[in-house]
Formats: sequence, C-alpha cells, structure tokens
Amino acid sequence: MNERVEKLAELCGFRPSPSIYDRNQSFDIEKFAELIVRECVERVAGSVVRDKGHIPQDPHSQGWNDAVAYAGKELKKYFGVE
Repeated sequence: MNERVEKLAELCGFRPSPSIYDRNQSFDIEKFAELIVRECVERVAGSVVRDKGHIPQDPHSQGWNDAVAYAGKELKKYFGVE
C-alpha cells in the first residue's frame, strides 16, 4: 500500500495487526474516505498555473485554473465532502 494511504489509515484508527481478524481496532472508514478525497483535491489544486507566484491573467491560464477549481469542487461534491 502507498505510504500516504497507510498514514491516512493510521489517522483513522487502523493499526497493522498480525491477525486480520483483530476486532480491537476502531477504524473510521468514512473519515478515511474523506481524507483520501481531500488529498486528491489538494493534489488537483496544486496544478494551478502560476507565474512568479502570481496567477496569470491570460485566457489560457485562466481557463486552466478555472477547470482545476471546478475539478476540486466536483470531487468534493461527488464524494459528499464539505
């Protein structure tokens, strides 16, 4: 499993156990899913076009950035993450 996914699982109560049937674990699967969606949205948001730290105003860059913002918004909406 990806290290980041393992870390998110740990934040939700997952603890690796020698027995897959260890019932002492308290794992919040909804929180886990929400954290994964948030990670995806942050990753998408990181693809905003910037020019020397500022968002450029040319139509191509603005169109791209609008699409990036829309994609993040739609991901959260689709998975029910506020």
